[in-house]
Amino acid sequence: MTAGLGKISSRFSLAGVGLLWLCIGCGGGGANAGLPGGGGGTPSPTPTPTPIPTSAIVELRVADSVVPPGGIYQYQLLLTEPKPIGNGSTRPGVPAGPRGPVRGLALQAPRGVAINDASGQASGVAVVAPDGTITVKLTSPNITLGTDVSYPLFTMTMPVNATATPGQVFPVTLDGANSFFLDSAGKQYTQTITNGTLTIGGVGDQSITDVIPGGGLLPDRTLVRVLGVGFTPNTRITIEGTNIFFPDDTVFVNSGEIDVKLCNGTVDPAATACPNTGASFQLDGERVRAINKDNNKVIEYFSYMRTADAPGTSGNNLVAEVHPMFSRQSFSGATLPYFTDATHFTGLALQNPGAVDSTVLLEMLNANNVALESTTIVLPAGTKIVRDIRDWFTIPFGSQEVTVRAMVTTGPALQMLGLSGDSAAGTVTPVVPTPQ
Repeated sequence: MTAGLGKISSRFSLAGVGLLWLCIGCGGGGANAGLPGGGGGTPSPTPTPTPIPTSAIVELRVADSVVPPGGIYQYQLLLTEPKPIGNGSTRPGVPAGPRGPVRGLALQAPRGVAINDASGQASGVAVVAPDGTITVKLTSPNITLGTDVSYPLFTMTMPVNATATPGQVFPVTLDGANSFFLDSAGKQYTQTITNGTLTIGGVGDQSITDVIPGGGLLPDRTLVRVLGVGFTPNTRITIEGTNIFFPDDTVFVNSGEIDVKLCNGTVDPAATACPNTGASFQLDGERVRAINKDNNKVIEYFSYMRTADAPGTSGNNLVAEVHPMFSRQSFSGATLPYFTDATHFTGLALQNPGAVDSTVLLEMLNANNVALESTTIVLPAGTKIVRDIRDWFTIPFGSQEVTVRAMVTTGPALQMLGLSGDSAAGTVTPVVPTPQ
């Protein structure tokens, strides 16, 4: 059992292995019927329907950034026009380690990755290899990823070394040779890529380093802490989708923090106080801007839910390199198919964005939904855990169908994400759990 997560119970039996199925999505079309013509009573030929114009090209752009030494760099992959994406895989390139100013994701557990999808159903996985290679895989079960170009497909957030030299410019890239994006019918887009740059700003330049809370459904008048470097009393904070409307709702704490109070819902421009509509606001993935009124420079940062890693680590080295991108959906219970052999494995990632701990019953079920083995873990508030299923269960399952089930028995519902891994290829694919 993983350190820090006590196993409360287990029971053992022999079981089997089932096939893992991953639905990418499907699409369809329509046709028009022709009208009969006159002229001697001879019907005219049925006209050929005019196809709906579509573009098979997806245009991708890596955003440019200016970040001072010690600030936070956020890699943002943008689309130039809406394109529905069902699945995708790509390799971002950042100047990390001895080759550049960025400290890698693998060394900075508080930093992270996030997927941006208006429906909140898309999810993904980033695998950061020991050599710094980053592979990102995305899945969108309702094909809404990429339909709102106001937001990046995904973001990766990581710190810039305090010793970085101001004025230096580094390339930030997307590896087109190792990328694909599929449309709603599962067809691959032809892609064009515009790479970006990371410029090391001056020591006094602004940078947003964190937003607390980073996500969640926030009630009206929630206090949000925006952390950063280089803030001044003339720095103004805006958060897309809500209002920071009144002078007293912004408090300059110091050069590293500005606190703002949200005013949700529609606000009359002539209002002198927040109407307190009672509306809630989903902060996940929203654009946060720090505007320096002294020089009109604008810094953009896309907020995301940040949780700490639960104690311990996976016995599977590849799973230990996984950074999950959870959907915004919460599950009280969910299942996923289980498959394992000499090189393939099934994993599970759980995240507790709540304020109290959650207790989770994990079970291995046979084809008759009979538990072959079970264990219980406690996931503390504000933490996540990523494990190979074999980290929790010890018996060798045979050739029959087996399903993993996770049920929250106490505490808040959790964000859940299945993992389908291939140790030989070094790949991990996100699997959307089935709600129970």
